[in-house]
Amino acid sequence: TWSEGFRTGLLNRPGGAYQAANDYTVPFDVKSDELINIELGWKLDMLDNTLRFNGSVFFLDISDLQTTIFDTSIVNLFFSDNAANAEVTGLEGDITWAPTGNLTMGAAFSFLDTEITDTLTPSTDVQEGLELAYAPEFQGNVWMRYEWTMGNGWMAHVMPSISHSAKSYSDIITINRMDVPSWTLANVTAGISSDKWMVEAFVTNLTDEQVVTGANYVNDRERLAVAPPTTLGVRVSFDF
Repeated sequence: TWSEGFRTGLLNRPGGAYQAANDYTVPFDVKSDELINIELGWKLDMLDNTLRFNGSVFFLDISDLQTTIFDTSIVNLFFSDNAANAEVTGLEGDITWAPTGNLTMGAAFSFLDTEITDTLTPSTDVQEGLELAYAPEFQGNVWMRYEWTMGNGWMAHVMPSISHSAKSYSDIITINRMDVPSWTLANVTAGISSDKWMVEAFVTNLTDEQVVTGANYVNDRERLAVAPPTTLGVRVSFDF
């Protein structure tokens, strides 16, 4: 497939602010950025329909990327600019396999190669060759679900899963750029269900991993958003 998209332009509150060192003036308005996406995908059912493999390879060409900048050497306010052109090449897929009537296993993966190919401002805050923000080179997960009959219309199940993400970065602006560490997250659920009822116990973040989901600067201080710590609970549902 071939697809194109864009975001509308923006206005800058501190438009006209000037930095003599790089002869840079904050623009009063920022034009739209544009995206071209070329993608080839597939859906395969194999082994008597017990194995399904879906996936795609894709290439994205990003022009005039709108970027929010906070650089006190220019102005003590956030502003935006069309800071760079960039390219993204990727491969993603998911696999589901049901080797028996009771057991289902699955996995999903994503490989990304992102790069700023051109800088469009004289500021050194954006540099060619850097990766895009929140674009880890690899993400993936594996899971397994085993079910069995208990009798009297009740089924039991247990389902462990593991997810992993490689490291990434919080921004393409070098002075605002923070490392987002890699992480591995383990979860498990177990429960029973009937036609109307479902009772399930769960544990998320089994190893109490610190998973950073967001990072930025506020008043020149690093601020991190993290996923919840180890959490135990019970879900109960009833279908009317």
